[in-house]
Amino acid sequence: MPYEIPPTEDLIVSCKRMLNMGPPSSFKTTSLMTWPGPIHIQSYPGERGDATIPRNRPGVTPHLWSESEAGKKPWLPRPTPSGTIVQLLEQRTFEILGGKYGEIRTFAGDGIHKYYSYVLDYVTAGAFFRGEEFEARLYARSHEHFRHYIQAVMNSPVEYVVFTCWDGKEADEAGAKSGPSHIYPNLPGKMAKEIMGEFGVVVYSIVDWAARQPNKPAPAYWQLLPEGKVWGAAVKAPYEVVMKLPVKIPQGLPVLEATLAKAYTEAYPEVKK
Repeated sequence: MPYEIPPTEDLIVSCKRMLNMGPPSSFKTTSLMTWPGPIHIQSYPGERGDATIPRNRPGVTPHLWSESEAGKKPWLPRPTPSGTIVQLLEQRTFEILGGKYGEIRTFAGDGIHKYYSYVLDYVTAGAFFRGEEFEARLYARSHEHFRHYIQAVMNSPVEYVVFTCWDGKEADEAGAKSGPSHIYPNLPGKMAKEIMGEFGVVVYSIVDWAARQPNKPAPAYWQLLPEGKVWGAAVKAPYEVVMKLPVKIPQGLPVLEATLAKAYTEAYPEVKK
């Protein structure tokens, strides 16, 4: 039968499929170190957060894009066709998930908005990067390709999957050129909101630089729920559980897991964990 009734202990919101959104330098990539190892971090072409990925930490394997590996001249602007880039990075993703580069417990895709840009350029035959106009219907094809990739990774047997993404402003009314807007993942059109439905948890990364003290890191937080201008944060959970969650927590997967477990215990004290 295609339907099943899960055991009660499984009715806990999962952190195992998560999107981490935020502005540049908000410790999105750094926070990936809090996921269980072995962790493989795939940095998408053009992503600059890879400078914060440790090169010699046990249990962490970075996969960084290299034009020389693609067999092209690295000094030329965008020397590799976008279709080739999309093919090569997708091939690498599924090799990682299949264990070609060692054991894996966590897959981290760093800078998923960069991947989308190459998909869109590929679908538009290079018009996107050239700044040329193209048919609006090609966005739908790009959305579908992007969604298929995300879903394929999410449906893999790897225990943890997390993606990072820049933030961006999206109009409250679709297609509006002006008027109120709020912060969502930095993806074009409907995809900015639709992508959130693919994840159990979407967090917004915040760094309070004003509160930094000498010789100490600035406090860094994850916003879990919509508040203020940030609407692109959400936790898929029953209403009673969501109402028990704080708006923000210190960054880190262990903190998030403990916070969700506490919220479930408070919402359903009769359920044995």
